[in-house]
Amino acid sequence: MSKSRFLGLFAGYGLADFYFHSIKAYAMGVQLETAGERIGAVCSGLVLLFGFLVVFKYFFSASFFHGFIVASGLFLSFDIVVFHWFFHLHRITNGPEADWLEPIFVVFGIALLVYGIWRERNFKSSAHVSA
Repeated sequence: MSKSRFLGLFAGYGLADFYFHSIKAYAMGVQLETAGERIGAVCSGLVLLFGFLVVFKYFFSASFFHGFIVASGLFLSFDIVVFHWFFHLHRITNGPEADWLEPIFVVFGIALLVYGIWRERNFKSSAHVSA
């Protein structure tokens, strides 16, 4: 793997980790009382994730984009399994909808992880063929 591809993957992972863990979000005093409100909050997070995917796809290198996909998939699957289910530190929501939302996110995260790795490997293979 070339330096630029490795740096792109590493930068994509680092940026995703930064956005998923370091940014403090404040609800401006809004309490999410109903399942619909909590699911709406999760959906707004998904909209932001897909927005970042679109931006990174068109403005950054392919390796950076693939790294972000892998990082997102790793976060969605690993974080939920380890910190939500194994250690019981927190849940995706505070309501019963977490019982069916979290397995969906784990499957989606694994799909993103596999897709991102597969795309990067194919990208790397096609770069060697065309070089």
